[in-house]
Parts: sequence; C-alpha cells; structure tokens
Amino acid sequence: MTHDWQYLFWVTIVVLVAVGGIAISRTIMYHFAKKHAISYLSYAIWIASEVSVISMVYSVFPLLVLRAFSAERELSLFYLFKESILATTFILLIPYAFAILWMVLEDRNAQIRRLKNELEHANEVAEGAPVEMFNFYDERGELKLSVKPELLYYIESADNYVQICYMNAGKIEKLMIRNTLKNIEWRFRDKGLVRCHRSYIVNVKNVKLFRRQDSEVLLEFGDTRVPPIPVSKGFGERVMAELS
Repeated sequence: MTHDWQYLFWVTIVVLVAVGGIAISRTIMYHFAKKHAISYLSYAIWIASEVSVISMVYSVFPLLVLRAFSAERELSLFYLFKESILATTFILLIPYAFAILWMVLEDRNAQIRRLKNELEHANEVAEGAPVEMFNFYDERGELKLSVKPELLYYIESADNYVQICYMNAGKIEKLMIRNTLKNIEWRFRDKGLVRCHRSYIVNVKNVKLFRRQDSEVLLEFGDTRVPPIPVSKGFGERVMAELS
C-alpha cells in the first residue's frame, strides 16, 4: 500500500510539472504573438516541441524515480518515450484542435471584414465621393482611426504593426495598430498616400519640402515636431510624380 501511495504521489508531481510547463509555454506564446505573427507552421512546431518535452519528462520519470517498477516490467527509455508521445498527443489533441479551428475561423472572419470594408470604400470611389476621412482598420477589420487628409502626415512600419502620425487638437500624436504597410498602401492607392520607403508611407498633400542631404533624400512637412521622412531609391520616381 505504501508503494501505491508513493507511486500516486510522484505521478501527481509529474502531472503538475507538465501542466505548469504548458502554462508557461502558453504564456510565452501569448506575449510573443503580441509582437510577432505566428504562422500555422510555427504553431505546429511549438506544439510538437511541447509534446516532446512533456513526453521526455514522462519517460525519464519511471527510470529515475520508480526504478523497481521499471525494472520489473523491463521498460526502456525508447519504449517509454514512444508510448508517452502517443498518449500526450492524444490527450492534447482535442484542445489543440479547437485552438487551431478558432485561429482559422478568426482569420477567415478578419478576411471577410477586410473585404467588406474594401468593397464599401471602392463603392464610394466609384460613386465619385471625395475622400473626407482616412479610415484605418486593424488586421481584424476593426476601425481604429478616422482622420482628415490634411491632418495626416505619415505611416511607419513597426514589425507587424503600423504607427500612424497625425495632428489632433494642435498636437502631434501617434497611434499603433496591428496591420501591415502593404495593406495600407493597397487600400489608399491613388488617394495621396504614397510609399516612399520600405518602412514609410507619406501623405504627399502635407509634404512641404523635398531636399537632398548628402546621399539621402528627405521629405519634410514644415513642422519641426514631425521628423523628416527618408526616400529610398526604389520609390523616388513615384514620389516625385505624386509631388509634381
């Protein structure tokens, strides 16, 4: 009976360690996903790593702690690891499957919202409606900012986010939303927002000065609170065409 209680005690400890490891892994993934996009492949590799680590813990445990139990049944590390992989994968399959389905559903919903917003925007343009506001949406299709064209200066790329620089009540403000510069460029094509650098889009209507400094070309907005924006060689002709 004593051995049974010892076995139950150690098994409970191992299970708690495994659950704690998963909780830590999920926390790390959560904070990582806030700054970096996680692809389906990366997510699958992350899950496989978790399963492998947990299976190794389950495999080593009987050999180190329950030696008599393992010797009596002639359990090898390879056998235990193989069985642990199968058991752990089966146990975690259901929550991971739901998580993957949720991610796919969220991605599809975001695409639908983006297409809906783009269709509404295209209809306005087709009807000849003037651009009264620049509406900025995040990657989920949620409206985050509406700003008049004369108040918008530039948009800067920041990994999987963009930072929008604009004027509000006489103050220069910046708002960061989760989106890509490529999506912003495509949405506001032919609306005065021009890509001038791999990291910048500028509102050419607010550009006051185009100057060359050494080997660098800069765009300035006539406000010392707004920094000059560089123009890379690949976008120079496009910017000049819009300015002219």
